[in-house]
Amino acid sequence: MKLLFICTSLEPGRDGVGDYVRQLASACIEAGHTCQLLALHDTFIDSARVEDQQNIHCIRLPALGTWAEKTAAAQPHVDALEPDWLSWHLVPYGFHPKGVIPTEARELGKLGAGRHNQVMLHELWIGLSVGEPIKNRGWGVMQRRALKGLITALKAEVLHTTNATYKEVLRRESLHAELLPLFGNIPVVEAMPDMPDPLWWIGGIFGTVHPQFALKHHFDTLIAGASASRRKLRILGIGRLGEYGEKILAELGQRYNDQLEVAVLGEKTPEEISRLLQNLDFGIATHPWALAGKSGVVAAMLDHGLPVIVPRDDWTLRRQPISVHAIDPLMIKLSEMPPELMAGRLARRRPPASRLPAVAATFLSSLTGTPAPVN
Repeated sequence: MKLLFICTSLEPGRDGVGDYVRQLASACIEAGHTCQLLALHDTFIDSARVEDQQNIHCIRLPALGTWAEKTAAAQPHVDALEPDWLSWHLVPYGFHPKGVIPTEARELGKLGAGRHNQVMLHELWIGLSVGEPIKNRGWGVMQRRALKGLITALKAEVLHTTNATYKEVLRRESLHAELLPLFGNIPVVEAMPDMPDPLWWIGGIFGTVHPQFALKHHFDTLIAGASASRRKLRILGIGRLGEYGEKILAELGQRYNDQLEVAVLGEKTPEEISRLLQNLDFGIATHPWALAGKSGVVAAMLDHGLPVIVPRDDWTLRRQPISVHAIDPLMIKLSEMPPELMAGRLARRRPPASRLPAVAATFLSSLTGTPAPVN
């Protein structure tokens, strides 16, 4: 098949969805398909570019200009490839700073006219959870209407999303979505793990930490678990934590003094991050349990075989809450892990292995209507 993957930005290492699309396309090429990438609203460039990224042909259009102009600029590239499928990867904030996709963006539906279209919804709209302020709920209404309008304009035959919560939200909007799990955004490299130190547990927080991740007493439980197992606790901050993330890790060190060691390692290469993850005892998710499936960081930890502790379970749908099951056997709710059982739960890990080929196979099978191969 010929596949055209479409997103808003393709700046390597600076846009999570762009990085995701690049890896998914690469796996589809490995499976024998022809793929190109198209960015429609790339804020990292000032003029149109045609370039190769990881040996994949890419067309990048800047954020400047009208949506009619972007559609007209993209159309010759679509016609030249003659794709069997257009794969749209949507994040509302990629189209507009407030997440309200402009009505004019529905012009994009012309690109896939007469062709097959698939849509992957990486994000929905705000205001869905209990306790959301009225302002967020108001913006959420506008975001929802705008996103649904674009989906209608694209005439998608296949709709995907990353997690069961979003799937349920879409069902309530009369949109049937299939689940397509995320794969890790850090490729697994071969590494010789360090010999585990029986005196220490080493946990990692990776990527941006948002203010919704409050200290509360999450680390009281972790320290109690380490103490019950006669171990000390060390937490590593890996990657771009953001201002809040660095602040919260500094507070951890001050709050727990000699009960906890904290080290902020900063940005690393993907290879360095892979080796670090393979030497952790566990990862700590900053997303809530109900939305863990949308986290590329969680997916990376799972690809590296890590048990993933989820301290937050504070996100619940406002209307008719649903029970959300673990996306992987290695996922652990901190609230359901007594300190005396922690050592046993954290001992469960598996060999590192990328789930990208399996996810790509599922993606391709959803387009062709044939079952994905079973490993």
